[in-house]
Amino acid sequence: MTQAKDATPNLTNNGNRGADQNSGGLFVKWSKNLETGVAFVDTDHKVLINLLNQVHDCIGQNEETTVLGGVLDALVEYTDYHFLREEKMMELSGYIGLVGHKDIHRTLSGQVHNINRDYQADPCTVDPVDVRDFLNSWLINHIMGHDFAYRTSCIDNDEATRQAGEIRFLGSQGKGAFNNWEDIRIMVVDDNPNFRRLIKTILKAAGIRNVQVMESAREGIACLSQRPADVVLCDWMMDEMNGAEFANHVYNLGLPTRVVILSGLSTDVLKERSSDLNIMYYLQKPIKARPLLDTIAKAVMSVMATHDNDRDVLCGSS
Repeated sequence: MTQAKDATPNLTNNGNRGADQNSGGLFVKWSKNLETGVAFVDTDHKVLINLLNQVHDCIGQNEETTVLGGVLDALVEYTDYHFLREEKMMELSGYIGLVGHKDIHRTLSGQVHNINRDYQADPCTVDPVDVRDFLNSWLINHIMGHDFAYRTSCIDNDEATRQAGEIRFLGSQGKGAFNNWEDIRIMVVDDNPNFRRLIKTILKAAGIRNVQVMESAREGIACLSQRPADVVLCDWMMDEMNGAEFANHVYNLGLPTRVVILSGLSTDVLKERSSDLNIMYYLQKPIKARPLLDTIAKAVMSVMATHDNDRDVLCGSS
């Protein structure tokens, strides 16, 4: 894989480049030294560092192959999204270093895309340690070097930062597209903590504020009876209760909640095994950000359609 040159010390983990693998702590911690002063830029950088930490969490855990695949896909999508917003802000601010900054973005984006492409071709060829160290190097170098350079030109340009900040992550376009992410309620049910963290990162990046994360299916059922969700993202294989049993419980509760089943099995196999259940949506791991958000949008619009139909029935009978 392509690696960054002139790696610098990790400035956000107390100089400890040899952080304990899977020690439960963050490999990189956000600090004020990394703040640009532009709110949406700092938010984007926090998401990218969060994804970097998730790569670190996959090191030494062979069973986390599907999680790493999802993290790399999210990195590709979010890196391109962040660069788009940042370049829009610099352009509107008349930043004289825009052309050079764009060239740096294209190089970094190409490297991230190459890593993801190598992983998709053969996961065994991509070492999570190399990925982590590469991401750590370019994130710190880019934020504290290249991004700090535009602060004087951009930080006080409210209109430029407003327009750039309004660009949505993987936002749908066109008539009838769903973009009301702030008001929907999502529950994630999975017994893998790394996978839960990845999904929550993607959902928060999309602007979904109401996200409940559950470690077990039974915990999810108990919570749904008190605080219903629009969509539940549920793992197919769990110890106490599998995804099929969970979906059946949700159906028996009489809730309009849509269940999306997540699994390493192919969607065709899942559909065959659950053909007699009230499950409409399936996603195959590794989870990709765009299909995940597209599926959630379809599920939420299905819930909204159900509410509209119920209102029509009530109005017709009154």
